Amino acid sequence: MNFNKGLAAVVVVVFAALCAFILVRRGSGDTGTPSSSASSSGPNAGPNGAPADPNAPGGNTLVLTFLNSVAKQSFIDQAVKDFNAQRAQVGGKAIVVKVEHGTSGDTWDSIKEGRAQPDLWSPGDESWIRQANEGWRGLHNRPLFEKTEPLANVPLCIAMWEPMARALGYPKPLGWADLAKVSSDVEGWARYGHPEWGHFKWGHAHPDAASGFLAVMAEVYAYSKKSKDLSVQDLKDPGLLTYMSNLEQSVAHYGLSSVWIENYMRDKGPAYLSATIQYENGVIEGNRKTQNKPFKIVAIYPKEGSFVSQHPIGIPQTDWVTSERREAAQKFVDYLLTDEVQKQAITFGIRPLKQDPTGEPFTEEWGVRADPPASPTFEMPSEDVLRRVKDLWLAAKKPASVMMLLDTSGSMAGEAMDKAKEGAAGFIEKMQARDELEVRTFSDKIFQLSKAETVDKSGEAARQRVRGLFASGGTHLYEVLKNAMLDWNERKKKAPNRHYGIVLLTDGQDEGSPITLPDLMDVLPKGDNPETIKIYTIAYGNKSAKSLLKEISNKSNARAYEGSTSNVGRIYQELSANF
Repeated sequence: MNFNKGLAAVVVVVFAALCAFILVRRGSGDTGTPSSSASSSGPNAGPNGAPADPNAPGGNTLVLTFLNSVAKQSFIDQAVKDFNAQRAQVGGKAIVVKVEHGTSGDTWDSIKEGRAQPDLWSPGDESWIRQANEGWRGLHNRPLFEKTEPLANVPLCIAMWEPMARALGYPKPLGWADLAKVSSDVEGWARYGHPEWGHFKWGHAHPDAASGFLAVMAEVYAYSKKSKDLSVQDLKDPGLLTYMSNLEQSVAHYGLSSVWIENYMRDKGPAYLSATIQYENGVIEGNRKTQNKPFKIVAIYPKEGSFVSQHPIGIPQTDWVTSERREAAQKFVDYLLTDEVQKQAITFGIRPLKQDPTGEPFTEEWGVRADPPASPTFEMPSEDVLRRVKDLWLAAKKPASVMMLLDTSGSMAGEAMDKAKEGAAGFIEKMQARDELEVRTFSDKIFQLSKAETVDKSGEAARQRVRGLFASGGTHLYEVLKNAMLDWNERKKKAPNRHYGIVLLTDGQDEGSPITLPDLMDVLPKGDNPETIKIYTIAYGNKSAKSLLKEISNKSNARAYEGSTSNVGRIYQELSANF
């Protein structure tokens, strides 16, 4: 497949449609605010090893802030390091690039809300540039970018454990239809001679993240047997909802980004997830990192077609980017587009713009092919189609059932309680109408603040009650969690076809529970069953039982967070991506 042809029109995205369903997550793969990857080497070292102090030996410097999507982090880190070492200059000042990595949505939110003023931005695909231009025009009467440049060609693949892929017929061409078939089969992997593998388990990022959105759009395109010109009428085909439901009902886990999901898949192994959506370079990087243990993950280039991300880079046309900074930023962009740096991208598993790679690392050893089988490149559809895709996905996915456990003990008084309430209310607001919610508070007493009902019935009342909480008393942590697990397990038996989760926030150790820690451990999940009730924990402050909460989350195949007054709202926002 030649990914260098016909890509100029791959992504034409209308801002109004994407705003409806792409809210940014964070990530590491989608985790928190953009985090600097800068390293230092010496007392005067700045980002990526270059002097950043204007008074340091070597003369004055001009430090540029570069926000970058996480999918190409390794490549960009090396390019920034090499560029800074060259000490390129503008106006007699050495140019130093400081790179910070985050999800495309996170970085856009940071720019839009004034928390970041970058000199350069490179999201995952052109859709984010379109969204940013329209959003900035709405706020400031002008687009954010006059122009951008593509940096690479990165195909979106189905990433599957090699033994499972071979059971489906790999290395022959496979695609979305094969996934739909195995995911809907009541016999699961037994149909393919492997009853020991159980049912097919699928995972992709939540559509609020770019890779998750592309995964859902790929499902739509695959069913329609088109690669462009998708219409509203295509979405009304009743068979499409059935097709998507067969795939989405087998989703064991959503997540914050393709990187986050892929790391989780490797950590938990084939018993947890059979396949995910992943960028090609992520498959290469993950196989290299793990040396193909416990098995190699292979990239399946769907025969029906897929998307190719070009990772555009641009210089914002804003007041904070002065003419001097713009000149310096353009030098860095020009550097990234040089033949030398484009060839260097190949070593990180990224396809450069002007050539198809051959040899290492695009080899079967790392689960990919230098010349994949020919298949179409999907084109982003029109605005009227995009506006309807979110509703289609919501109708196809499993609804969630979430129990929220909020610590209201005396130590939570003041700002801690205020921020926790704000974050919890925001989480409830992001839940969908079909989702179920129950809220319990605990101190030395446990109180059902809101009974288990669908959000369309009780969501607003639950938000209002959460906002009225105050802190007092002790911390019956063991008791509230044990009771929650027992009650939610009973509910799951009666209505199994939902994503069940518990979200627990506490700032302390257990105080006075009528049960012991072993009593609690007896009811927690055992093994790596992806269908178990997942317990997401937020250890709030330095006095919380961080090790215990992490153990609890790990046992349930969920995630443990460390919260504070500054980040608890964002943590709750991230948590919503799991449902």
